[in-house]
Amino acid sequence: MLTMNTTNMQRTAYELIKQKILLADYIPGQKISENMITSDIDLGRTPVREALIHLKKDNLIDVVPQSGSYVAKIDLESAKNARFVRENIEKEIVKEAITKNAMIVIPELERIIKMQEYYYNQNDAQGFFAMDEEFHKAFYTAADKSQIWEWLQILNSQLTRFRWLRLKITNLKWQKLIDQHLAILKAVKANDTPLATKLVVNHLHLMLEEQQTLIDAFPDYFINID
Repeated sequence: MLTMNTTNMQRTAYELIKQKILLADYIPGQKISENMITSDIDLGRTPVREALIHLKKDNLIDVVPQSGSYVAKIDLESAKNARFVRENIEKEIVKEAITKNAMIVIPELERIIKMQEYYYNQNDAQGFFAMDEEFHKAFYTAADKSQIWEWLQILNSQLTRFRWLRLKITNLKWQKLIDQHLAILKAVKANDTPLATKLVVNHLHLMLEEQQTLIDAFPDYFINID
């Protein structure tokens, strides 16, 4: 039976390695090893080994016989499917959030956008990205649908990796994301639910508009491009 300490170490190893993959510290296609990761995250080989087994099940690690383990490339088809699910769920979530808790979600969105602007001015991609996530999560919380947000995170891995890379391309401005968030906030403040949902859909549609730019910038990072 696993002790609580062992379980916690395995969970910690899993979360640390997963975060490094999602945020491209370990780049798509990179060869990795237990020894390398053990040294990198300063945890023992056993929790790292167990974490890698789970990450393989999550399609974030590829194991090639007689070759080794590699960071899986970003599955563009999976990312687009996750975007499709998010778009169709999130427009309903936004409706419920405005109906149930508009006065709660508005100050939260204002706070998040201010923080996003701060991280933008600091050129802090990780902080900026975290606030982008918080902006969307705020609607699920206001709609009393936090559990759905957590479910979506299981589907979102490839989409998250895609969205993170977007911040690495200089000609895809971070300000565009802030401007879209401000427009959504304005519609929520006006209690204009149809406009708010339309703007959220357009915001989530941005991936499809920008995917070729990312493919061109990182041609070796993707599979299932067609």
